[in-house]
Amino acid sequence: MADTKRKATTRPDSRRGMTKGQIREERRERSRARARRKRSILTFAGVLFAIVFITALVVPQNNNSSTGGGLNTGGHIALDPDDGRGHIENNTDRGGPYSVVPATSGPHWFGANTAAAVSAPARWGRYVEALPDEVLVHNLEHGGIGFHYDCEEACPEIVKALDDLIPRSPVQYIMSPYAGMPSKIAITAWRHHLYLDEVDEEQIRRFIDEYKDRAPESVQGNQF
Repeated sequence: MADTKRKATTRPDSRRGMTKGQIREERRERSRARARRKRSILTFAGVLFAIVFITALVVPQNNNSSTGGGLNTGGHIALDPDDGRGHIENNTDRGGPYSVVPATSGPHWFGANTAAAVSAPARWGRYVEALPDEVLVHNLEHGGIGFHYDCEEACPEIVKALDDLIPRSPVQYIMSPYAGMPSKIAITAWRHHLYLDEVDEEQIRRFIDEYKDRAPESVQGNQF
């Protein structure tokens, strides 16, 4: 008589006594549990990414607590002295002397100045007449870039070269002549300046990349 051998079972202890249907259901439940855990992890990662992304947009980088939001303290050009950022109450007095020519910080006008026939900040764009420091500083405080030229004689080639660097829509750019500078050209931002005697597009674009919209009241797309 042939010996009969009992077939060995490979079921783990937890499944002994369960029917095949019950085992299949258990497997399906485990699969559903893994899927739920995966969805939870992906949801958490998505929420975390959104928080980080929104924070990066809202919180300015490289802040200087003494100056306010947005100041770039890590660029390739040293910070100019901090002349403050107070408003001149009667909007007619002068705010100087300033540490830098043209000024890159300091007291400034706020609103219309009927005597000077100009508002502070001025509308972005190109001007054929000089603007007071008390106006220009306010534009820089809003994250703008100043293009200024000082030629003993007419210098249309410099004016055109600078003008060509300003976008068709000049928001965040202000260009005007400025007498008494130590160089023919000055590119300015809040507490930063670049002096040049000829238009150097590479240096100017690098300056813009590092310092545009990096000021205490920077709001990208400022209309004023």
